[in-house]
Amino acid sequence: MLKDPFMGRISDFLDQYQSKTRYSYSSSVYTFLSYIYQFKRGPGQRISSEDRLRYETFAERYFCDDRNYEKDLIEFSIDCSDRYAPGSCRHHVAVIKEFLAYNDIDFTRKQEKNIRNKLIEGGPVSDETDLTKDLIRGILNASDIRMKALVLILVTSGMRIGELANLHDPDITIAKDKSYGVVKLRGVSLTRGTRLKNRHSRVTFIGKEAVEVLEQWYAVREKYVMRSCKRSRGRWAVKDLIDGRVFPFGIAALGASFRAVLKTGNLYQKDEDTGRSLIHFHMFRKYFITTLTYSGIPDKYVDFYSGHLGELDRAYQRQTQEQLLEIYLKGEPFLRVYDEGAEEIARQQNEIRDTKEKLRDMQIERLTDRARTEDAIKTMQTRIAELQALIPIRDAVAQVKKKS
Repeated sequence: MLKDPFMGRISDFLDQYQSKTRYSYSSSVYTFLSYIYQFKRGPGQRISSEDRLRYETFAERYFCDDRNYEKDLIEFSIDCSDRYAPGSCRHHVAVIKEFLAYNDIDFTRKQEKNIRNKLIEGGPVSDETDLTKDLIRGILNASDIRMKALVLILVTSGMRIGELANLHDPDITIAKDKSYGVVKLRGVSLTRGTRLKNRHSRVTFIGKEAVEVLEQWYAVREKYVMRSCKRSRGRWAVKDLIDGRVFPFGIAALGASFRAVLKTGNLYQKDEDTGRSLIHFHMFRKYFITTLTYSGIPDKYVDFYSGHLGELDRAYQRQTQEQLLEIYLKGEPFLRVYDEGAEEIARQQNEIRDTKEKLRDMQIERLTDRARTEDAIKTMQTRIAELQALIPIRDAVAQVKKKS
C-alpha cells in the first residue's frame, strides 16, 4: 500500500504537464490500467480518491510484474479501436508510450514499427447533432449566465474550449460602443504556464451578443464562484475567488455543467456506440467556421481567426488588427443567435457593397480604356506631325534631283 494515495508513478508522470494535459493524459493511463487489470470504476465523471489510490497500486504492480509491454500495448490499441474513434485511439496509445518511457520502458525501432503496423485505424466515430440557431437558442435558454457567456463567446470567436478556459480578463478588450470585443491569444505564456495548441499567438474577436452577456457575467462572477465553492462542501475551492481568468473553472467542470444544461433543456442525447454526447463544445467552433465561410468571408481569414496553423504561418500574419476586424465585422451579423434581422441586413449590405465594387471596377475599366484611347490618339497625332514635318524635306530633295 502506498503511503500517500496521491503520490506514485501516475502522479509523478502527470506532474510534467499543464492542468488540461494532465486531465487528458490521466484518462488514457486509467483506461490502459483498467484494460490490463479488467477494472471498472464506479459511475460518474469525477474519479474518487479510492480509485486514484487503486490506479496508483495498479501502476506499481504493472512495472513489478514480468509484463510483455509490446504485446500489452498492441492488444490495448486493438481494444481501443473497438471502443473509440480513430483519433482517440491514437491519443491513448501515444500517451501510454510516453508513460512507459517515463518509467524506463523504451521500445526498439523494430518494436515501434510492429506497434504502428498493428494499430487499427477503424473504430466508432461519434455522431453529432446538426447545430442550428434554433438549437443554440434552446441551449442558451436552459443556461445560466455563466454558460450563456461561454457558449456565445465560443460561437462568435472560433476558439477552442481549452483556449477559452485559459483566457484572462486583460486578453479581452471590449469596444467603446459594445459592438465587438478583441481577443488576444498568447501562443506561449511563461507567467501563466500555458500555451496554445500550435503555440502561435493570434487575434480573434467576439460578437455583439457575446459582449452583452459577458459584461453580465463579469457583474456576478465573484458571487457565482463563492456560491459554487459553498455548494461543493469543501470538495472544490480556489486560492483566489477570481484568479484572473474569465471563467475560473476547469475544463472538466465546464463540461459537466454543459451536460447538465443539456439535460435541463431536454437536449442531452448520447451516441449509441461511443456513449458520448451528441452536442459538445467543439461543435460551436465548427459552427463558427461554417457560418463565417457561408457569409462570404474568405477561408484564409476564417482559418486565421480559428487558429489553423496553415494560415498563421503565411502572409496573413502581416494583416493589421484593423484589417482583420474589418473583415470579421462583415461576417459577425451572421453569427448572431437572437438578432435574425441583422443577418438579412448584412446580406443586403454585402450585395450593395458587391454591386458598388462591380460598378467601380467597370468605371475604372472605362477610364482605363479611355486613357488608352487618348494615348493612342496622341501617339498617332505625334506620328502624323512627324510625317508632316518630313514633307518639306521630301519636296526639297525631289527638286534637287530634278535639277541634277
